[in-house]
Amino acid sequence: MKTFFKLNNYVVFDLYELELESTEGYLRFHGSKNFSKNIVFQGQEYVFIPSELSNLQASSDGKQSKPTLKIANINNYISYILKDRKDLIGKQFIRKKILGKDLDTINFTDGVNPFGVSSFKTYITYDKFLINMKKSENKEFVELELATKIDIQNLTIPARKITNDTCSWGYRCYGCNYGNTPDYRGPNIIDGFNDLSAGLKEDGVNYLKKYGMLNSSWWFSKVWGNVSDIGVPIADENNKTFLKTYKKEFNLQNETYGLEKLTYKGRWDKSITYSQGDFVYLDYIPSVPTDLKNDFVLNSNNKQKNFYVCVSSSVLNKQPDLNTDIWKQDKCSKTLKGCLLRFQDYLTQPNGKLPFGAFPATFPYDNKK
Repeated sequence: MKTFFKLNNYVVFDLYELELESTEGYLRFHGSKNFSKNIVFQGQEYVFIPSELSNLQASSDGKQSKPTLKIANINNYISYILKDRKDLIGKQFIRKKILGKDLDTINFTDGVNPFGVSSFKTYITYDKFLINMKKSENKEFVELELATKIDIQNLTIPARKITNDTCSWGYRCYGCNYGNTPDYRGPNIIDGFNDLSAGLKEDGVNYLKKYGMLNSSWWFSKVWGNVSDIGVPIADENNKTFLKTYKKEFNLQNETYGLEKLTYKGRWDKSITYSQGDFVYLDYIPSVPTDLKNDFVLNSNNKQKNFYVCVSSSVLNKQPDLNTDIWKQDKCSKTLKGCLLRFQDYLTQPNGKLPFGAFPATFPYDNKK
């Protein structure tokens, strides 16, 4: 904080906003060398990630420049964000240049901005770009090339590709919404019921009488620690189910990991020893390790989750996304079978149907009589 008070009034800050997926909002960060901590501006927190924006010069001949955003890849954090998001190609990037006096007073220990009263009326500059390509990526940094809307490459029009047999929604995201569908209590889970205590069995029987199925919401609320979630892991991206007897009618080739039961263990913790059938989650986006230590700092608030199921015994300090022989990710195959594995029990409810139109038909249809 002492370094921050040495700033002159004319010192400016570059605040960055990087668009993520539709339900995730923006990653807000700054790379100011003057203040290597998080900054709050207009009520929004911008985390500190060493970064630099270059090649912003304009040309008199009208040629569009392509700025480069260079971001420190602390603990592979930026690589983690780019993973499974197609390197954020086509996503929006915003730069806000502001004066030090316009920072929120919460940034200062005594609640008073020493540079003057904040007006919040305008920025020095407000620039919008799109991510054009990933130029380089390594353990130290990631370089992204930016472009204007009229100069971005490799865009397909229309932007949404339509196929008749492949789901276009992101798993557990907007549209699919698996694990967060208000009128669906989750798929029916029987495996592991006989291993429960007498009290839980009695409660389960009463639940069956009421709903006709032992929905996964019961397992989360009664067995796995009163967790508000119904998105129990079902299968990997090849429709190989985790539980031994789950949906046998869809599993004629016996494509299963053969687990007798699942046990929810919450967020993955490197200090816990996991057993076969335990499942954990990693946050969709971890919070930035601003202290620059070697450990990820995970935050579960309002984040979508990636679930992983342990298929081995006595597993300690093996991060799920980095040890895929031990941990298998709950991931949809993007096919109708993958969808039915998760939503088949929804069809048995009154007016039940697949809760979205993820499989638009593209085959020609002849309406001749």
